[in-house]
Amino acid sequence: MKKLVLLVLVLSLALSMFAAGTAEEAKAYPSRNVRVIIPWSVGGMTDVLTRPIASALEKEFGVPFVVENKPGGSGVVGSLEVENAKPDGYVIGTTSMSTVSAKYVSPMYPDIHNVKLISQVITIPATVTVSANSPFKTIEDLIKYAKANPGKLTNANSGAGASAHIYASYFEAKAGIKMNHIPYAGYAEAITALLGDHVDLTNIPLPDVSAHIDAGNLRLLAIASAVRHPLYPDVPTLKELGIDAVMGNYSGFVAPMGMDPAQVETLDNAIGKIMQDPKIRKFLIDAGYQPVYLNSQDFAAVITDAENQLDYMVNELGITFIDD
Repeated sequence: MKKLVLLVLVLSLALSMFAAGTAEEAKAYPSRNVRVIIPWSVGGMTDVLTRPIASALEKEFGVPFVVENKPGGSGVVGSLEVENAKPDGYVIGTTSMSTVSAKYVSPMYPDIHNVKLISQVITIPATVTVSANSPFKTIEDLIKYAKANPGKLTNANSGAGASAHIYASYFEAKAGIKMNHIPYAGYAEAITALLGDHVDLTNIPLPDVSAHIDAGNLRLLAIASAVRHPLYPDVPTLKELGIDAVMGNYSGFVAPMGMDPAQVETLDNAIGKIMQDPKIRKFLIDAGYQPVYLNSQDFAAVITDAENQLDYMVNELGITFIDD
């Protein structure tokens, strides 16, 4: 009997120590290296914005957040690696609009619904940009002309079905106008055409036109973000003008599906705190991005809107997407 009682006491002590250890481990998350997978190359949009946030997470938690670039297939390779990773909280990744659009351009593609959203951190809004020599001083002027002259406005894009063409087509549909879409090899060529007054406007995203806007060579008439940009507070959003078009790219953090919700919340709260840091915000703004922190639930609404936009453009506007 004494041996049995002793055995019970030993087992009870072991179980209590195990439970305490488990609770402490959960409380201490993260307690070791966290891999941060970027499905794109070094120096790209997501790489530039992720590294300072990962560095800030290291300082916040006292463990390394190791950034790993896994390019390939326009984001497919790295995104699938995040999807298939063990959901133990020690592998997270980044996502952007291309994760949603991949199903339209790749035979093997990641599914945004196979990962857990953590936080959105930036948006890269499309624009309505004209030459500094343009007669259009406001977006109202441009739309008024476009409605009176269907098909007369020429819009420079980065190729039929590429991103700038997608933004232009969505703007066109939501504004109720018709434009003449002029394809170029890429953003640079389309912007050059606009600078040379060979076309009337472009919807190319802000980071690619901002230097020319700041130099006075291009004029920003409107921005396609949910709120005004901190660098251009006098420029209206399309939405506030009654044009329901929030369009462009975005980036945020995701995790393998099945990750502990408490771990997701821990990371989300830390990212939300980091995104209030004036140094982080200045870095992102100076790099051409618009800091927009959204928690997991609000980020999901952005994803849903992106999916609806793409479905609308494929099924209603008949656009065939391409990678650019």
